[in-house]
Amino acid sequence: MQNTIVAPATPPAISAIAIVRMSGPESLWIINSLLKKPPYWEPQRLYYKKLFFEEELIDDVVLSYWKSPKSYTGEDMVEISCHGNPFIVEKILEACQKRGARLAAPGEFTKRAFLNGKIDLTQAESVIDIIHAGGSLALKSAQALQSGGLSRVLLAIREELIDIVSELEAYIDFPEEDIQPRVGEQIIAKLSEIEKKLQNLLSSASLSRVLKEGFTIVLAGSPNVGKSSLFNALLKENRAIVSPHPGTTRDTIEAECRISSFLVKIVDTAGQRQSVDEIEAEGIRRAKEAVKKGDLIIHLVSAPDPPSSDPFVLDELLPEQRVILVASKADLGIHPLNQERLAVSVVTGRGMEELEEKIKDILTGFFPRDFSYGINSRQAVAIEKVLTAIKRGIMGIREKRLPELISSELRYGLEAIGEVVGFTSSEDILDKIFQKFCIGK
Repeated sequence: MQNTIVAPATPPAISAIAIVRMSGPESLWIINSLLKKPPYWEPQRLYYKKLFFEEELIDDVVLSYWKSPKSYTGEDMVEISCHGNPFIVEKILEACQKRGARLAAPGEFTKRAFLNGKIDLTQAESVIDIIHAGGSLALKSAQALQSGGLSRVLLAIREELIDIVSELEAYIDFPEEDIQPRVGEQIIAKLSEIEKKLQNLLSSASLSRVLKEGFTIVLAGSPNVGKSSLFNALLKENRAIVSPHPGTTRDTIEAECRISSFLVKIVDTAGQRQSVDEIEAEGIRRAKEAVKKGDLIIHLVSAPDPPSSDPFVLDELLPEQRVILVASKADLGIHPLNQERLAVSVVTGRGMEELEEKIKDILTGFFPRDFSYGINSRQAVAIEKVLTAIKRGIMGIREKRLPELISSELRYGLEAIGEVVGFTSSEDILDKIFQKFCIGK
């Protein structure tokens, strides 16, 4: 980290302004070399200057200087705001590199912030979640992680485990003494409380996934009940072919959109019925597979037709899956036996607002009221290790194993917590995390 890095912090597109950032010990010297008259630099103050390279004007820019350690990376940093012309950005990058900086690798600014102790690993990972948040709840979750929400919980658990390990290892100095039953029960009670906290964290992993990837909403039903029309209406664009002839949709069609503050993937499926057509039969098989993977199933029937004429039967769903029963084509009338379903017409717009509101309520219901953030898959794997160590520790006390063996299990849990927050992360793990970032972040 002794070298100075430079990179664009904004996308390569024509815009009002663009930002180039530079971090490292030579940042101030490099920017001074591109100015006719360097100012007396005061940290976190803006300077309007003309940037030159070998007497050629590059651009009129606004400069800000961040002095180590009070900067994002913990190093000296300079940020250059220039006109948003990619050609100008390239000239600035070229000038800085010719003065000794090198182009930053993806995520290198955030990686330096982590390595310099400005943030821990959970906070570093939250940066990319903030950038890619697909809705307000996803953004709120990422911001809670960035503010250290997960770190605080895990570091508090770590302190509790250290106290328990210290208590256990006190017995190692007196091998003739066994762990007293009362003390053993107290330790088990403490470990059980920690176990509950870790289980709560793990339960948020699946919610974190849907926040990042979006919920899957599957439209299912017989042929010609209005699935493709509803698909287009929810997307507010014509993506699927709509036809009065049954069997038009022969494969699953997917598209992303936003309903309320949620990112969702809507899946239009082939109408399910008995078919001798090989292609249609394959589409029906894929439709059934899609239903199995959906978070929310919208089961459609044709509103004017009696249920007895509908061949589709919705298979048994998983406990976590939700269903909305819809009677589509409501503008053509509603059969008395379809009255309990939500009546929808994409022609008149009837029921569409109510349907979207119902979808929003169901998706919101996936999250507990006290939900603040979700953990990612890497964090979940490490927390599983901590849980395993806790369970083995409890078992060891109940089976009256040697204190050093129980302590060894709990120390394994401490190491796993270190993996989450970044106390014990290998270079390979760090590279894998930060290579997902864009250049300049």
